[in-house]
This record gives sequence, C-alpha cells and structure tokens, in this order.
Amino acid sequence: MQVGIRARGFVALPRFAAALLLLVGVAGAQVNDSSANKPTVVSAEPPKAQRPSDVKVPLLDQPLRLSDFVGMKPRPELADKLGEVTGFIQNSPADGHPATQRTEVWLGHTKSTLYAVFLCFDDHPGLIRGHLARRENVLTDDNVSILLDPFQDRRRGVLFTVNPVGVQADAAWTENNSPDYSYDQVWDSEGRVTREGWMAIVAIPFRSLRFRPVGTDWGVVLMRNYPRNSETDYWPRIATSISGTLSQEGTLKGIEGVTGSHNVQINPYVLGQNEKTLLSLDPTNPFFSQRTFEGTAGGEAKFILKDSIVFDATVNPDFSDVESDQPQFTVNQRYPVYFPELRPFFLENANYFSTPITLLYTRNIIRPDFGGRVTGKIGHTNIGMLFVDDREPGQTVQQGDPLYDKKATFAVGRVAQDFGKNFTLGAMYTDEEFGGGFNRIGGVDLTWRATPAWTVLAQMVESATKQNNPQSMATVFPAGYSAGPATDIQVSRSGHAFSLFDEYQDFATGFSSQVGFYQTADIRSDHLHSTYQWYPKKSVIQSFGLETNQNIAFNHQGQRVYHYTTFDPFWLLPRNIVLAPLVGQNSDTVGPQNGYLLNQSRNFTENFGGFVARGAPYKQMNFNVQAIRGGNVNYNPVAGGVPSLMNEETVQALMSVLPIRQVTIDNTYLLDRDHSVADGQLVYETQTFRTKINYQFTRAFSARVITEYDSTLANPAETSLLRTKDVQTQALLTWLPHPGTAIYVGYNNDIQNLDRSLCNRTAGGGCDPNNTTPPRSSNYLNDGRQFFVKASYLLRF
Repeated sequence: MQVGIRARGFVALPRFAAALLLLVGVAGAQVNDSSANKPTVVSAEPPKAQRPSDVKVPLLDQPLRLSDFVGMKPRPELADKLGEVTGFIQNSPADGHPATQRTEVWLGHTKSTLYAVFLCFDDHPGLIRGHLARRENVLTDDNVSILLDPFQDRRRGVLFTVNPVGVQADAAWTENNSPDYSYDQVWDSEGRVTREGWMAIVAIPFRSLRFRPVGTDWGVVLMRNYPRNSETDYWPRIATSISGTLSQEGTLKGIEGVTGSHNVQINPYVLGQNEKTLLSLDPTNPFFSQRTFEGTAGGEAKFILKDSIVFDATVNPDFSDVESDQPQFTVNQRYPVYFPELRPFFLENANYFSTPITLLYTRNIIRPDFGGRVTGKIGHTNIGMLFVDDREPGQTVQQGDPLYDKKATFAVGRVAQDFGKNFTLGAMYTDEEFGGGFNRIGGVDLTWRATPAWTVLAQMVESATKQNNPQSMATVFPAGYSAGPATDIQVSRSGHAFSLFDEYQDFATGFSSQVGFYQTADIRSDHLHSTYQWYPKKSVIQSFGLETNQNIAFNHQGQRVYHYTTFDPFWLLPRNIVLAPLVGQNSDTVGPQNGYLLNQSRNFTENFGGFVARGAPYKQMNFNVQAIRGGNVNYNPVAGGVPSLMNEETVQALMSVLPIRQVTIDNTYLLDRDHSVADGQLVYETQTFRTKINYQFTRAFSARVITEYDSTLANPAETSLLRTKDVQTQALLTWLPHPGTAIYVGYNNDIQNLDRSLCNRTAGGGCDPNNTTPPRSSNYLNDGRQFFVKASYLLRF
C-alpha cells in the first residue's frame, strides 16, 4: 500500500537493477522447471473444486431494463435466458475470503448491446453511499464495475463503473498502470436503492467498443466496491499475489453475430465568446486584447474499420470547457511538475502510446489547428499513430521574427507485438519539427510477465535534437546539436504480504525530449519502493504494515544529485481509513554544473517527519491529509547568491463534503512555508485555497463554481521569487446527456496583484527593456475575463 508521500525524485545503481532483472529471470526459470526433477505425487485428499471463471452471455430478442428485476431478481420467464455470475471473492481487505455481502450479476446481449445487471445485497441499505454527482465522481461511493478485454490480450481493457443512482464513470485500462478516467464513451446506465440493497444496469452499445471482427470470447472482470468495509470484491478471484488484473480475467462466451455496425461519428461544435486578455508577449508593449461576440467552429470525426481500428481527425479543437488543473506545489521545484491531460481529443486510446519512458506528453502540444490519429489492434499487433500541428511556438515571437506565425508539427508512431499472454515487444518514434530544427526519438521496449508475481518493463531510446532557426527569438529546441540515449528498467513484484517496485533510469547528457516528459538529462537514478503487510484476524485493524521508499541519483560524472529515503508504518481501518506516520531524510546536491555561482558541489541534508491520514468515515465526507516538517533547498537565491538549506513545512489537505444527495463540495488547501536554516528568516510561503461546488439537478444537468486563491509571500533579501497573489473564478452550467453531446455556458475570471502600469517605466514613460519583470502591486488587476457558450452534438452513423 502506498500512502502517497511527495517524493522528489526517482532512482539505484545499474548493478542493482541488473541484479534484480537476473533474479527475476532465475525465479521464472525455477518456476517453469521446478516440476521437471520431482516425482509425481498423488494427494491423499481430493482436489478442491475450482470456481468457474467463464460465463455464457445469451442472445436476447429484446433489451434488458432494470424494471425486469423487481424484488432484486429477474422475472421468472427471463431468468433462464440470462447468464448468471455469483460467488464474488474479496481482494481486499481479506484476500481470498468470500465477500461479506452477496452480489449477483445477470448477463445478456442483443445484436447491438451488451447488458450487465448487478444485484448488490446489503444488510444495511440505509448506509449505502450513492450521490447524484458529475460524471466520473463516484469512486468514493458504493459502486460496481465491468472491465472488458474484447481482444483477450490481457493487456488493455475498458472499465465501466456505476453507482447506486446510476452515475457513470469509465476509464481506459492498461495493465501495470492506474485506470485513466479521462477516457469517455457513450453507454447507458441506471441505478436504484431497494429494501434489500441496490441494483444497477450497465448497457454498452457494441459500437462503443473495439473488438475482433471474428471470435466469440471476451475477457471480463466484475467488481463491487463496498467502502464501509474498505472492501473490493471480484469475479473471478483477483489475487493480490499475482501481478495484474486482466492476467486473471474470466471469459464471456457466446458474443457472436455482433458488430459495431454504425462506424462513422462526427462531433461538430460551435462557440461564441466575449474575451478580454492581457497580452505581454512583447514585454515592452503589454496591452489588453478584447474580442466581442467572437464566433468559431470546429469538431472531430471518427471512422472505425472492422470494429478494431479507429481513425480520428480534428479541426480547430476547442478546450474552453476543460476544468482547471488540480493544484500542486509548483514554486521552487527542482524539476518539472507533471499535469495530467484533460483535453478530449488526446484521450481516446492514449494507452496505445504508453511506454516506461513518457515519450508522448500531449500537454506539450498547446494550440493545435488540426490533427489525426490511428489506433487499434490487428491480430496480435497494436498500432498507434498521431499527427498534429501546434501554432503556439509561432505566437511566442513578435511580428518581423522569421518564425512569426509558423507552426510546429508533431508525428508519433508506435507498434507493439504481443507474443503469447506474457510478452510484448514494441517500438516507438516521436518527431517535433519547427523552423528548421527538430527533436527526434526512437527506440524499443518490452513488457514481460516473468512469473505470476514478477513483471519486467524495459525501454531503450535514442534522441537527436537540432536548434531551430538561430535568427529567431523562438527557443523551442536547445542551441546547437545534441544526441544521446535513455534507458528505463522496471521490476515489480505483487504479493499478498510483500510487494516491491524498482525503476532504474539513465538519461545521457545529450538526451532531450521536447514531445515527452522526463525529469532531467545527465542523470542515473533508481526508485525502490516496497511494502510488507500483516492481516490480523478478529480485529478492527484490517491490515498493518511497513512501507519504504528510496530515491537516489548520480550524474554521469559520478556526482550525487539527490538521495531521498522514507519509512512509514501504516494501518488500514474500515471505511477506507489509512493512518501512517512518516520519517525519513532528504539530501540534495547542487553545484556549478547546475548553473549556480559555486566553486564545487554542495550537499544539503535534513531529516523529516510527518503523517498521512485519509479515509471516508461517513458517506457525507472523505478526506486526505499529509503534513511534513523537513527541509528543502532554496533553488531561487537572490541575484548573485547561491542555494541554501531551508527548514520546510508542508501541508496538503483535500476534503470532500456531500451535505445532500445533489451537492458535492471539494476543498483543497496547500501550504509550503520555508525558513532559512542559517538565520531563521522566512524565505517564502505559498498557499493555495481551492473550493469546487457542484450542484447536480439531474444526471445530465449541473452547475459548478470553482474559486481558487494562490499566493506567494517572498522575502526579497533571501530569494528572487516574486510576491504574487492570484484569484481565479470559474462558473459553468452543463447539459451533458452523454459524451460528445453537450451545451456549456461558462464564465472565467482572473485577477492578480499586477501594477496598472503593466511594465517598469523609464523616465520617458516607456517600458524599460532592461527590466521586463512585470511589476507587482498591493491592489488587484483583472488580467483575464471570458464568457462563452459552446454547443456540440455527436452524430453516429
């Protein structure tokens, strides 16, 4: 169990990773060959009966409805026409034990739709957690899921989840990764609480799925989440001692004579807006741009070939309805901060581009005009291709610049071949071109389930980067020419009691990825994480254990970059409550190689302590709190200064309150307060307050307001950070009957403590070209305001 501490880096030495890899190989050989030299033994007791892991899905002559299950059972004349699944088994907290509450699932399909009806019996139906919330916001409620693997490759799937009032969540599933809930698909659901528990129906049109044009068997996993007991139940059994979920999937049999049929989708949109924005591209001439009653249009199109290959295209995509990013610590960070992708076009089948090294980070593509993508599976071959432009680089320079208004282009391709159920070999290539410069990366990767418990992922790539037109002020690519390799090796073990994960990375000095996301070049790093758990019987404590994290890195000259170590015991209680005190040590090394005015490398080390607490004690509230007292490095010293050690206090607190069935209030608070170890002076303090209130009138119609306050209080005698204050407000009315068809009415507003002069003025009144840092004020200035109406409609032919 990972309690979620904020780690600063990844990373051990190549020999350690290689030793682990060798150990896995030996273990796999021993498992495969151990029976060869042993005599056959016949057990004195008859073998235990194996629970079935397959179910027949009959063809129905009419659709299923929840009204067919009055009294938590199917109509008598319907029962013999459906497939039935019972006997759910716990995965947590008591792996392998029978579920504490009975669950039945009834399955069937028509020519166009797959149906799954979940009957969830509950001894205390008044305590069932089910809220009328926005789509995807159901994971802390009671919920049920069906995970489908139509290709039966045990590598990728699609997850459909529903809560007791029928609110949907869906996700793209990739083994050894977290579900990607940014994925959206069109399907139907309904939920209802009864005197015996609750029930839900999931109706998935075959046109919303990708599957083999021939074949009648699909992989499947059925799940029930019972949060009051911190319990997750599965059919078939998903053992914690075996790596992966799809690797243990069951089989849906009898899905034949079906097709996606209608395989063309068009999703146009129109947008009207009033917008006022402060433009400071030219720091010597900042000004406000105002657009009134501006209209635009665009959209996406999809063509599906033989139900398994998807062709996507977009023209002038618009992302005005995308929610703002969840707050993170972004001030005084040594390395880039990762933000997940939220934009619809980049989300479907994004897992076809997933590799150990993140070679495609679509947040690097900022303002595309058009794009195309091909993803899917042919036999045992997975393919993914993406072509898209970006007009942003040409907008970062002024008129007259040789690259003004020029576009960057991105091309990404990946092919992966599955060999049996346990081995995949892939190749990937990325290319960004702009102004005569480029960043190109190519390489190979593999995924290997060496044994049921051990999994190995590895990737080797090489980059080549050339500077764009040096006569331009656009600095998309580094100066000159550089090239270098990068390597990533991951080894993981899944177990009921003991789990381990180790990742070794090596990025050469000349490596660069403008399309992907990585920590930094010129680094060798290793991240080792392990847990051991005990499961006491007849105790309010469901499990307790020990967790360790170690991150260590060196550059290619043998100099240490950082070393972070964390140790924490943890306890799991009912209602998904986790308690974990933390202790550890952080050590960072910086020097002239990092651009600081130091004669030699200097190490900064400090111990830390804190705690993590999270849970959902009531159906009206869930929380996640982390508080740490430790140390940090001042990476932003005053001009002419050098980094120094700071005492650091951080708090991350997230709390959701659901006072009534239709209202969800999500609150976030972040605090990072740092004092100089040398003189005790405050260096900086950052705080973030964010509140998101959502009122759900119906499952389709909602109103949402987000207010966020961000501030940085900086001591100019200790740091070059600026004193900033920012207040953002967003209001949105949404009608979303299903993904693709929606009407949004929104208002966004931003105010900052910017001086109304907009720049540092010279004696003559003009902007000072030698001091282009925007001046700050004690008052606020509205630097951005937008009102918009957007409508889109999904056409399926």
